Amino acid sequence: MLRLLFALVLSLSISTAYAEKNITAHLSKQPTVADIEFRGLDRTKPFVIHRELLFKVNDALSTKNLLASIQNLKNLEIFSSVIPLLELQDNNRVKVIIQFSEKWTTIPYLSFSSGGGTRYIYSGIYDINMFGRFIELGAQYNNWNKEHGVLGWYIDRRLFNRRITLQLVAGKTLRPRYLLTRDAEKEGDYILSRNEVRFNLIKEFKPWISAGVGFELESDQIINANYETILDQPIKNQLNNTRTSDNKYTSLFLSFGKLDYDNYLIAGKRSSLTVKYGGKYTKSDTSLKMFRWENKAYWRLPYFGNAALKLTLAQTDVEAIQHLFYVGGFKHVRGYLDGQLRSKAYWQLNSEYRIPSYRSNWLVLQHIFFLDAVQVADKISQLKDESSIYYSAGIGIRIISPKIYSFNGRLDVALLTKGASKNFISFGTQQFF
Repeated sequence: MLRLLFALVLSLSISTAYAEKNITAHLSKQPTVADIEFRGLDRTKPFVIHRELLFKVNDALSTKNLLASIQNLKNLEIFSSVIPLLELQDNNRVKVIIQFSEKWTTIPYLSFSSGGGTRYIYSGIYDINMFGRFIELGAQYNNWNKEHGVLGWYIDRRLFNRRITLQLVAGKTLRPRYLLTRDAEKEGDYILSRNEVRFNLIKEFKPWISAGVGFELESDQIINANYETILDQPIKNQLNNTRTSDNKYTSLFLSFGKLDYDNYLIAGKRSSLTVKYGGKYTKSDTSLKMFRWENKAYWRLPYFGNAALKLTLAQTDVEAIQHLFYVGGFKHVRGYLDGQLRSKAYWQLNSEYRIPSYRSNWLVLQHIFFLDAVQVADKISQLKDESSIYYSAGIGIRIISPKIYSFNGRLDVALLTKGASKNFISFGTQQFF
C-alpha cells in the first residue's frame, strides 16, 4: 500500500491563502478520514481538541472544514502553533495528524498600570486552561492608588461541551475617582467601595452570532469624599450621602461577526451590543438604563503587521455619580487624565498600526502608531459639535512572548493632544484593545 506523508503548515511563516491553495490541491477528491491523531499535547485533554473539529473519523474531509477546524483551535489561544499533517492511505482515505505547541497558561503575576494620573497595581494567579480542560479560574488582589480590593472569577467557554460561555465574577473593589473639569482641573475626589457578584451566560448560535443574558448584584458606598465649593449641589449631595445602595441589574448581549487569532495577530470584524437595566422591576436602589455598542476590526498586513480599529458608542440615563462614564486614561483615550471627560454619553475611536521589528518563538518586539478620539455629552443627540472632539496621537511599544498566554507589556506616549492634558505616558500590560 502506497503511503504519502506530506505537511500542510498553517503558521506565521505562510499566509492563509497560500495554505488554502495547498490544501485544495491535495483534497480535491475529498478523502475519508481514517484516523485522527494529536501530537505535542502535554496538558490539554484530547476532548478539548475534538469538540473544535468540524469532522470526525469516517467523515469526508473538505478543505473548508480542515481550515476552519485549525482556525478554531488557534482561536482557543492556548497554543503557540497548530500544524496539520495529512497521511494518505489506500482507498482514498486519509489520516489527519495535528501537531501542537502548547503555551504556558498558568500565570502567576505581579503587574501595574499607570495612565491618566491613576496607578493600578494587581497581583494574583489564573489559568485559562485549568486542568487541561479549557476552563479559566483566577484570583486577584487589586490596589487602586493604595486602596485594596480582591477579585475572583470562573469562566467556562464550552459549558456542557457546547459553545456556551458561563462567567462568574465576585469581589470587592475600592476605586478612587477624581472629579475633573474638561480642562483637567481637579474639583474633588471620592472612593467607591463596591461589593459585586456577576453572572453571564452567552450562547454562540453560529460562528458569527452570539447572544446572552447577565445578572449583577452590587452594593455601593461612597467614602472619603473631598470636593471644592465649585461642584454642583446635586453632586455634593451624592458625595455626602454615605448610605449603601443595593443594586440589581440585568443585561442583554448580542454579538455579530468573528475574530480569528494567530497568536498575537488578529483578523476579522465583530460588533457587540450590551443593554443594561436596573430599576423597580429588578428592585434596584439605583435606576439605570444603559447601552454600549462596540465595534472592532482587525486586518493582517505584510511583514506580520496588524491594523486595529475600535469604535464605541454609549449612553446612560443614570444620575448616580458612580455609574457615569469616566472617559480618559486607562481604557478610552491616551494622553488624558483618568476620568477627565465625565459624561452620560460618548463616542470613542481607537486605531493602531502594529508592526514588529524583532520576532522569535519566545519574543516579539512590536511597535505601535496610534490615533484616539472621543466626544462626550449628556445625550447622543448632542454629539454634533466637532469642536468638542478630544484626540491624541502617538507611538508605543509592546513586548510579547508568543509562548506565554497573555504576556504583553505596553508603553504608549501621546505626542499630540487637544487642549489641557497632563498625562502623556501610559504603561501596563496587554494591548490597549
